[in-house]
Amino acid sequence: MTDESTTNDAADAAAPAAPEESATTNEVVDESVADTTNALSSVAIAAQADDDDAPSPPIHLGQPLPINLAANNLNAPPQPNEFLSLLPPCILPRISKLKSLNEARDAILEEYKVERAALERRYKEKMEPLFVERRGVVCGDFDEAIAKETSAVGVVGGSGEESGAEVAEGEVEDVVSDNEGDEVGDEVVKGIPQFWACAMGHVDVIGELITEEDVDCLDFLTDITSTDSTDGQGFSLTFHFSPNPYFTNTTLTKTYEVPNLLTEDEPILQNVTGTTINWKPGQSLTHKETSKKQRKKSGPQAGQIRTVKKLERTDSFFHFFTPPKMPSLGDIIDEEEADAMEEMFDHDYDIAQAFRGSIIPKAVLWFTGEAMEEDMDGMMDEEMMAEMMEQQQQGGGGFNFGAAAGGEAGSNPFPPAAPGDGENPECKQN
Repeated sequence: MTDESTTNDAADAAAPAAPEESATTNEVVDESVADTTNALSSVAIAAQADDDDAPSPPIHLGQPLPINLAANNLNAPPQPNEFLSLLPPCILPRISKLKSLNEARDAILEEYKVERAALERRYKEKMEPLFVERRGVVCGDFDEAIAKETSAVGVVGGSGEESGAEVAEGEVEDVVSDNEGDEVGDEVVKGIPQFWACAMGHVDVIGELITEEDVDCLDFLTDITSTDSTDGQGFSLTFHFSPNPYFTNTTLTKTYEVPNLLTEDEPILQNVTGTTINWKPGQSLTHKETSKKQRKKSGPQAGQIRTVKKLERTDSFFHFFTPPKMPSLGDIIDEEEADAMEEMFDHDYDIAQAFRGSIIPKAVLWFTGEAMEEDMDGMMDEEMMAEMMEQQQQGGGGFNFGAAAGGEAGSNPFPPAAPGDGENPECKQN
């Protein structure tokens, strides 16, 4: 009896030991998680304190810059990840697994970019004959052929056949005699003069760069073309000029290297190159030569007057072909300079995309101004949507349809709600 009691007492004494051990284990895990959380919080607080208290140090191009230029950190050595060192060791293999999945996704994206680049080349080749013919129309190569086509259409319309519109008597003669309209005064008008200058002037980001002096030079611009690189990681803009009194170049080219051109991500600008314009003597539109007389104040030639010549920069669209200087590794710039550089490259790239995505594919619509109207309609739609969202966020009860449509404020095109203090009336059945 005594032995049995002793055994039971020993069992009872040992029984609570398991919960205590489990509790101790949980406490260790909780402390580990707490330590990790505290460590992460400490890093964040320290970083915030550094941002608030310490002045902004100069930015070295061996470290990431606050501008999206690939040249800043493509060749920079990898930095140790302090965040990963704070995580529990059991999580690190899972992070590695996620990285392998992300690398697989990147490989698929590379395949996508290759196929998309090939698809875009295929359809640009189909469009190329149209752009070549457009150049001929602008330059006047097809003036006679177009006049004959117009005359033929006029004759058919005046012959009494059904053409969808009545042709008044004598209208055929007017169409045929339109060939004489190619002469303005004693000068024969060939093609469409200043076609490209006018189209460019209708795009705000480009038009603001064009001066009166530039317009005369742009009258010799015969075509603008865009060519994507075969790997889809950049493009070139080429401006074709006929012989002119300003420079000897027949083409001016601007090339952009953008590794992620075919993705929806923010563009990463890796490099930009332009063309040196060979201005003829005294014809530069980007700089003008000024002369200033100076009197020597000392020395054996004191009192003599000499003439000092220097070049002064002038406003001109043709500065576009001298791109901003791309920073290189080893350059040291402060935050203000980095912001200014970012703004310059952003503006330059916006101009390039305006040519590539607007002017070149839809030149005639920008020349006539129809593309401007489409842009304006789109902007108005965006403004209306923004106003509606703002009113909803402010609890205004929705968009004021009447005011937006030009009607009285507060009017609503929808019928009023049924009476009953907002409650649905009870459905009654016979």
